[in-house]
Amino acid sequence: MPVLTLREIRKRIRGAQKTKQITRTMQMVAASRLKKSEEKFRQAKPFAQKMEMILSHLQQFSEEFSHPFFETREVKSIGLVVVTSDRGLCGAYNGNVIGRAEEFLAEHAAQTVKLMLIGKKGYDYFRKRDWPILLKSLDIAGKGDFQRISDITQQIIQAYLSREVDAVYLIYTSYLSAMSVKPVCMKFLNLQQEGEAKPVQTILEPSLPEILDRFLPQFVTSKMYISLMEAFTAENSARMIAMKTATDNAKEMIDRLTLQRNKARQAAITKEILEIVTAGEALKG
Repeated sequence: MPVLTLREIRKRIRGAQKTKQITRTMQMVAASRLKKSEEKFRQAKPFAQKMEMILSHLQQFSEEFSHPFFETREVKSIGLVVVTSDRGLCGAYNGNVIGRAEEFLAEHAAQTVKLMLIGKKGYDYFRKRDWPILLKSLDIAGKGDFQRISDITQQIIQAYLSREVDAVYLIYTSYLSAMSVKPVCMKFLNLQQEGEAKPVQTILEPSLPEILDRFLPQFVTSKMYISLMEAFTAENSARMIAMKTATDNAKEMIDRLTLQRNKARQAAITKEILEIVTAGEALKG
């Protein structure tokens, strides 16, 4: 390894200090966004839980309970929704999601899998592969825009109802805590009926089929919304941790270069003193 001059060391220290300032700022921005997205995620969770409770009550009407969302089909074609970020600098966040998607594709190699991609990073990766892309949604930028998410969900529902796909799976990143996130895969459509039905005497107005036609699309949309909000929260968490790691690494580099600079400066001073003493001794002689 070549020995750096004092001037080169100082230049590297200045570069590391600027990098540290940038990564520190990005860490603070990510922390602020994490707080906001986590708050939205927590606020949306009770609504999604209430929707699940209503659906559970509606499933008690076994004799009449029927809807295409609960239809059991022979699965020949699968729609795979892959949620990644639009921007980088978030550590292994996108790599883990894409890795999980690759595992799913390998497991279902005998079936036709059509990709539904949310996020630029996933699209940039899979557009160079052989898997067909049924739909893509880019530039959502981690924002909890309910209308935009609702439009995406309607496209997925339409693909399912038109039998373009026979089942839909969703791969996204689950948010456990600010320090713990992991990619998960869950079945999105068809919906699964929970347990054995227990018919109860209840008068419904309007009829159950009308209620299901209006309720189930909203239920599926809320399911997509809460999943994406969780993924966006995990993305901000991953970016905050990545920027903190980069900031710490820059600090370590500055400390190491500062020590190296001090040693180089001390060596230069010692050399100058030796030259002065040697010259003085030579004059005496």
